[in-house]
Amino acid sequence: MNADPVATLRRAFPRLLEEEIAELASVAQVRTYPPGTVLCHEGEEEDTFYVIVSGRLEVTKRFDDQTERVLYHPGPGEFFGEIALVQKATRTATVRTLETTTVLEIGREGFESVLERSPRMALQIIRQVSSRLRDADQKAIADLRQKNVELERAYAELEEQQRLRSEFLTTVAHELRTPLTAATGFLHLLRSGAVPPDQQAEVLETVARNLDTVVHLVNNILFLQELELITPEFQPLALGDVVFRAVQGVRERAEKAGIRLQVEVEPGLPTVAGDPTGLERAVAALLDNAVKFSPDGGVVRVEAFHDGAYVGVRVSDPGVGISPEEMDLIFEPFARARPPEGRLFGGIGLGLPIARHVVELHGGRIEVESRVGEGSTFTILLPTPQARP
Repeated sequence: MNADPVATLRRAFPRLLEEEIAELASVAQVRTYPPGTVLCHEGEEEDTFYVIVSGRLEVTKRFDDQTERVLYHPGPGEFFGEIALVQKATRTATVRTLETTTVLEIGREGFESVLERSPRMALQIIRQVSSRLRDADQKAIADLRQKNVELERAYAELEEQQRLRSEFLTTVAHELRTPLTAATGFLHLLRSGAVPPDQQAEVLETVARNLDTVVHLVNNILFLQELELITPEFQPLALGDVVFRAVQGVRERAEKAGIRLQVEVEPGLPTVAGDPTGLERAVAALLDNAVKFSPDGGVVRVEAFHDGAYVGVRVSDPGVGISPEEMDLIFEPFARARPPEGRLFGGIGLGLPIARHVVELHGGRIEVESRVGEGSTFTILLPTPQARP
């Protein structure tokens, strides 16, 4: 089959200029493979990027010595192997043809030679590759979760624990890969001198944002482990101060998402006995959750109040809501509710379990009210010192 590299690349990278597409096409090769051909080998270091011209492929990943699972079936216009363009790394999945397939192939050496001549194209491609990685990772995680749910009835308790451990490691790997790949790619461009001086600040900001995502994820994992091993030291606390610190920690993220935070602290709240770091993280987890699932322009309400024997914090959002079937899952580690209309959200499902664990250590509880499509309200209730037995 005759394929036009320029037309193929134009579909894959619609934001590139015509002269940039022509430059990229000059280092590309068109090849056709019969059914059953393995183009990428999981675990091997390869340096080729592929854009599908025609045909159908299958992407699989091995999770143990016995199980290989299908992640998805890419088709014309899609691409894979993009990590090979920005760093030396082993393939994370195996890709094989299901039918006669024509692909456009670009090697790392040819790609780097083009980037040296076109700095703008470098930025556009890295942005699109990072975006596609994020979308692909979220879809892969969603598919894996669905398959794992179907296996629950067949496995005994020991096998179930092994499944959860494997799923956690897979999810963490996906969540770490996207920001690390983006940061590595941009740093590679900076080091090679491909980024013009007037764009370097923007690139460094992107690198910092992706590294912050990695640090936040790792800190949550370590904090959850510490909760299991270390008993916190309690001290008298003003819950309003805890709320204000938590709000300040998420305010910038909320502003970038177009979300307004509305805070109300009832005057004269009784003090509570608690761990300031843990409670701040618990409130911040509820705020993170509200910001993530709220639409642009929404208002997240945060209230600190006194109700009889309890002092509480209420976080309300106008987001996607939680179905009754998934209400019991949201506080389980590494489990995430599937929002309606196929929307995908990041994270590995640690925020709410951390919040519940912290609150229960303080002798309190978390209550949830939610309606799909209308939003959710999470309420932390902590006993006052006078109410403790």
